[in-house]
Amino acid sequence: MHELPPLTVLLCDNDQAAAGRLYRELAASPMVDRVLVAEDLDDAAQRMAGGGFEVVVVDPLNLGLGATSDFVARIRGRDPLVAFVLHVDVAETERPASVFYQGDRARFRELFVLDKRVPDEMLPAETRTVLTRCQAHRLLAEGQRNATRLLDEVYVIAEANQDPSLRQLAESVDTARILDRVPVEPALVQPAPVPNTVFLSYRFVEEQGYVEGLRGLLEDNGFQVVTGRAAEGYVGKAVLNRIRECEAFLSVMTRHQRLAEPADNYTTSAWLIEEKGAALAFNKYIVLLVETGVGDIGGLQGDWQRHEFTPQTFLTAARAAIRQLRARFDTRG
Repeated sequence: MHELPPLTVLLCDNDQAAAGRLYRELAASPMVDRVLVAEDLDDAAQRMAGGGFEVVVVDPLNLGLGATSDFVARIRGRDPLVAFVLHVDVAETERPASVFYQGDRARFRELFVLDKRVPDEMLPAETRTVLTRCQAHRLLAEGQRNATRLLDEVYVIAEANQDPSLRQLAESVDTARILDRVPVEPALVQPAPVPNTVFLSYRFVEEQGYVEGLRGLLEDNGFQVVTGRAAEGYVGKAVLNRIRECEAFLSVMTRHQRLAEPADNYTTSAWLIEEKGAALAFNKYIVLLVETGVGDIGGLQGDWQRHEFTPQTFLTAARAAIRQLRARFDTRG
């Protein structure tokens, strides 16, 4: 596979702690050729005027919503190949969403996002995911620009040679490009899953207990196990990509917090529910191992994929779940 050239990044964020953490990660990334810091939007605009930057990272919450929106519009109007990343506390953008995305600031929805709440353990993976999206954006934008340039040349040739059929052909191609130009975020295009891969979702407190043995059983049955190993309670873009790339999803939903009512009923961890929701959205084959007493596990299309267990019956339930996965993959077309 052709290796894409590293990116040049301009980081403009006056949140010194968060910006410093991200700067160190970008500077250490093999996907980045160089990263420079701008003190404010005026400084960023001066640096961008000289060209040479392919990615711009900004925080509108700190730099000013309106000023950042205008800055993005100016740069994009001049160079659509530049990819923008919002380096923000996503929770702060979602609570007053009607304000954050109001009016011209609706353009923020089109930009890539890196959440400042990303735990240190997940920052390399999340940064790599965002940079990959920036590279994809650049490739798509370059392709569109090159196609436009070629069509312009065809129009010139058709005019110079008084060739109406050639001009009609160019117009037909141009119209088709406009009709087919649907704004799709490259990272959301569904890739082909890796054969015999299972995303294993679990509470990390279970890693040395249930999960260690379960992982071994899965591997003994020919499955490659993928996890979201990171700081507990965080489901970011990198984890979502791992779920998307797997063929199946297996979750071990153990007791987390006891409910007041009904008696002897528990919740499992919220991020397990989020991971299962992502697996449903990606249309993965889902099997659940649910500890007895765990109640609401979120919506599911039928409950035949659910295997309940107690500490004494976990091995039996785990074997049943693996038989179900094995049968699914052994009978696929």
